[in-house]
Amino acid sequence: MDFYQNTNNWIKGELFESKLIIAFGVLTVIISVLLWKMGNTPNAKALLLPLIITGGIYTAIGGNILYSNQKSMTEMQLNSQENQTEFVQNEKKRVEDFQYQYNISKAVATVFFIATILIFWLTKSPTWQGIGIGLSLFGLDGLVVDYFSEERASIYYEKIIESLT
Repeated sequence: MDFYQNTNNWIKGELFESKLIIAFGVLTVIISVLLWKMGNTPNAKALLLPLIITGGIYTAIGGNILYSNQKSMTEMQLNSQENQTEFVQNEKKRVEDFQYQYNISKAVATVFFIATILIFWLTKSPTWQGIGIGLSLFGLDGLVVDYFSEERASIYYEKIIESLT
């Protein structure tokens, strides 16, 4: 199998994931507006901004991933056709260079979860608790997204190493 097929599979996974991230972001915004509009408690109303911000960030992240991967898909195909060995070596370096981001994601999620727990222990303010829910949702979704992304990156990295040996 041509090595680019591995790259193509990896990119297709990233594109699918980016569409899911966008869908989650849009759905989160819709839910926040529905809670604000139809909810009749202070807690329901307090979720508007935290969920809109969370949904907006996820929509922007998903859109950025979608755009950059679609753009790089054509570029990568051309690069792989020009010089397969150099392409694989560049891919190895690229994958190694973003591996640290998974640890950062886990650390950020941990901080967000701790902040949420502290917020719920220390205040009864609907606004602050809404912020806590937004933080925990952001952290949880970040872990879910990176869980699959890290798995795909590991599989792709294995294929890179196999190709170089």
